[in-house]
Amino acid sequence: MLTFRKHHHQFVISFLLLIIGLSSCSTPKSQSKLAQYGSVFEKVMITDIGAFRGFSLGDRLDSVQAKETAKLIEADEGYLYYEAKIDDTTGSYNISYSFDEVGLNEIQSDIFINNTQDAESAYTQFKNYFEKYYGSSESHMGFNVWTVMSEKYGKIRINLSNESADFTTDKAPGKISLWIYPDKE
Repeated sequence: MLTFRKHHHQFVISFLLLIIGLSSCSTPKSQSKLAQYGSVFEKVMITDIGAFRGFSLGDRLDSVQAKETAKLIEADEGYLYYEAKIDDTTGSYNISYSFDEVGLNEIQSDIFINNTQDAESAYTQFKNYFEKYYGSSESHMGFNVWTVMSEKYGKIRINLSNESADFTTDKAPGKISLWIYPDKE
């Protein structure tokens, strides 16, 4: 009877360890708040901190360069240019950061989506995100524009547009453009 309990006890412990091991091997789902806006949005934006990818207007060039995870293609004293893939099948994006004497003063990103229908969906997700955080946009020359306040620059503009229709060749990628800059009006 004692050996039965001992083996039963070992079996139960082994079974529990097996269950714990198998459950820890499952693929984790994204825990990011950004995941609700889709994988393109999540991979491009990375975080909801700052204006874009964790950066805010006014940040220093060396700080942006140290933290940016995309591949640096070009750099000079007032400009950084990066490129990255979204993934192997979805598309890619580029980012340019411009700096003045105060710091980061302009962010531009073009996001290329291989499937134009997916580009429309990704555009809608970007728009939904900005509307959630900054309210309704104004329409200006084909852009959705949000005007928000920045600590170092005062009013800034966030321009978002779906430029997919500009590509007229067959199987051309969709294109979403994002531009964040100080309002100089």
